[in-house]
Amino acid sequence: MVTDPSIGFKHAFVTGATGIVGVQLCRALVRAGVSVTAFSRNLNPGVLPDEVVHVKGSILNEDALAAAAEGADVVFHVAAAVHGSATTYSDFERVNVTGTENVIDAALELGANLVHVSTVNVVGFRAGTLRDSYAETKSVAEELVMEAVEDGLTASIVRPATVFGNESGRAGLLVDRLLAGSLRILPAPSRRISPVWSGDLAKALILAAADDHSGRVFAVAGPTVSTGEFVKSVTVAADIRGVMLSIPAGMFSVPLQLAWWLRKVTRWTPPVSVESLMNGSAHDGAVAASELGFQYTDISEIFGVTKD
Repeated sequence: MVTDPSIGFKHAFVTGATGIVGVQLCRALVRAGVSVTAFSRNLNPGVLPDEVVHVKGSILNEDALAAAAEGADVVFHVAAAVHGSATTYSDFERVNVTGTENVIDAALELGANLVHVSTVNVVGFRAGTLRDSYAETKSVAEELVMEAVEDGLTASIVRPATVFGNESGRAGLLVDRLLAGSLRILPAPSRRISPVWSGDLAKALILAAADDHSGRVFAVAGPTVSTGEFVKSVTVAADIRGVMLSIPAGMFSVPLQLAWWLRKVTRWTPPVSVESLMNGSAHDGAVAASELGFQYTDISEIFGVTKD
């Protein structure tokens, strides 16, 4: 039974349910009394609350997707190919474009509301300052969602900035290494970012599911800080040791560019592009917080938040 009267849906279907965002979202939905069906490529026992029905499958399998989503009145599309999980444009396109098409079709068939998780990188791509397959395919996916809205789909788009968590294994590359005590060298400490905690993002996604938000795009981004300031805040809040050495972005850009050129050989895709490194990722998330009705949690409070 739904315990939060502000939530206007009863059954949520979540793609990408075992990732940094999906886990927090499923937990928040369960706390609110919403029935949840989680959909992911792998089943990870113990990761999601016992109340969640967890189905293994791919968003590229239309039949499996439709069957798993049956009965949902809201679809949260979190699954995506990101740097590190895909290397070629076709890899990104298959998941971020074709996969999104399948999710849109499933939502339309159900008559369900769709909340599509995009990225602030779309802004940089459309401005011509960020050119990579991830940003490009997420931009195309947004266009598909908006076209479907014109055709009658109830849907909104949430663009998170740099997402981080507070649990080892689901904290994002930077914070995961901090929590493990393995981040000894920090590249680009002056790079500007707008980190958003996965718990706050989960709140924003649930609030974005309101019918009157259809056709809207929300940039969910915490207060902008330098990467160095962010790392220092985390180390203090979590009471862990910090980095020993920082390398300016200009010096780090050369080896990063080499890593991008050699990714087909090394089979490793860097988690950030050279353009993103040099330009930063600063975004204003205050408007979204005001319009959706939530506040960003201070880092000093986040690392005292433990798993349910």
